[in-house]
Amino acid sequence: MRQTTSAISRRGFLTVAGLGSLLAAGARAQSPTWVPTQPIRLVVPFAAGGGGDIMARLVAEPLGRALGQTVIVDNKAGASGAIGSEFVYRAAPDGLTLLFGSLDAQGMLPHMRKLSWDPDKFVPIAGVAQMGFMLMGRTGMPPTLRDLLELAKTKPVSYGSAGSGSSIHVLGELLRQVTDTQLLHIPYKGAGPALQDLLAGQIDLMLVPMASVPQVRSKLVVYGITSAQRSGMASDVPTLAQLQVPVTGDSWTCVLAPPGTPAHIAAALHAALYKVVTAPEMQRQWSDRGLAPLAMNQSEFANFYVAESRRWSSVIQKAKITAD
Repeated sequence: MRQTTSAISRRGFLTVAGLGSLLAAGARAQSPTWVPTQPIRLVVPFAAGGGGDIMARLVAEPLGRALGQTVIVDNKAGASGAIGSEFVYRAAPDGLTLLFGSLDAQGMLPHMRKLSWDPDKFVPIAGVAQMGFMLMGRTGMPPTLRDLLELAKTKPVSYGSAGSGSSIHVLGELLRQVTDTQLLHIPYKGAGPALQDLLAGQIDLMLVPMASVPQVRSKLVVYGITSAQRSGMASDVPTLAQLQVPVTGDSWTCVLAPPGTPAHIAAALHAALYKVVTAPEMQRQWSDRGLAPLAMNQSEFANFYVAESRRWSSVIQKAKITAD
């Protein structure tokens, strides 16, 4: 009798185990994993050598290793990021053509210009990195933020940006709005030329990208940073919010897929990119450049992407900002 019970128990176990295997196989069939069979094109909608291009190239090689395919960075510059963005928007939703998106091109530009693509229809894959700005003044400007704002209430104080419609411009306009000061925008063709004129004393202020701060900090007056928290590379500098000026904002980059990209492809891309972005070696490289990883799960990043667009829309519309 014991042998019969034991045999039945073994048969029952095997039956349950077999059923579990079938259920697991069915679950895999319903949620297929995705492995790319061709090289992946990562489109950067700006010129080679810029900040976005450098970040894209930093993640391309490790992302390719994680996916088992080469990731090729393809610069398609023009129209403040609109040309490269539209190229990906029209691409096949097969995971093989991706966009290296940014605050400027996806979070701000659509509120300044009529476009032939809808930023809300891209499929958000994952955040990559974010970077704040340090408000800095030329030699001879007031030593404290309070003194600076008092001065700017009595007469125009100029600030430079990377161009009309750039994130530096929009943050500068937010600063002007919340402080009710006479900040005068001076657009340049890039952050580099604006910073050079700040150092030369041709303009009064600039929201300097944190990546550029170490090279110029000793030559300029430091006021505060735009990030929500202090930066590890300048921990002695308070945030503007800590100085009672409610201006908070970081530039950010991300990876987006064409509209209609299937969920299982998006999930596989997110998993690979998240692994790359949060790897210790990559975090060290971000820190060395004044950046921080934009590490969120896929749904969190999707919410962040939409919220950022909505947030900057109101600032842009109030200031009547248009892109170059």
